[in-house]
Amino acid sequence: MLHLIKKDIVIHKFSWIIYFALLVFFVALDKDVIFIIALISAIITMDAFYADDQANGHTLWNALPFTRSEVVSARYASLLVFTVISMGTVILVELIFKWDWEPSLWKEVIGSFILMVLSGALCFPIFYWLSSQRKVIFVLLILYILLVIAGTYAFYYLYLYLSESQIVPRTLSDGQLFGFAILTALCLYTLSWRLSIKIYRNREIV
Repeated sequence: MLHLIKKDIVIHKFSWIIYFALLVFFVALDKDVIFIIALISAIITMDAFYADDQANGHTLWNALPFTRSEVVSARYASLLVFTVISMGTVILVELIFKWDWEPSLWKEVIGSFILMVLSGALCFPIFYWLSSQRKVIFVLLILYILLVIAGTYAFYYLYLYLSESQIVPRTLSDGQLFGFAILTALCLYTLSWRLSIKIYRNREIV
């Protein structure tokens, strides 16, 4: 499975330069960290899915000594790797640009991780279900990016609402709230992972 994860990283080649340029551009525009991380991670994930689809990668990977479980698991693991790479790079660039650690930075970084895990949990089973229909996969991937962008602002305003309400601050600290959100997101991600494996095992590869 490690070879499949490496493939997802290497397949982008010089695209990493474009991703980094986009990241620096958004940081220079002073966009929210959660928006930058989520958008870059979504674009990288979309590119990996689309590259596999264009090269008929499913046929290739299933012809090699990989199980279908490993093929799916590598994709789920790759999303986490892409998100962590984006998180680390954004933090580094933010510190270089601003020379300061803003108190809200950790919340946006953790929030972006939660958002990417939830979006992956929701969309990946759909991708594996419909990926045999090559005409719709590009539309699905674009919708995935739009969902991530919309989810970024939904997450941001939901957090503001919960912070300003009179109930949540009295019962949960920020650490407890984010800890509960991470645990919930990872549980849903695990269930989605298992569902995608089941879908992909039952799929006919042409």
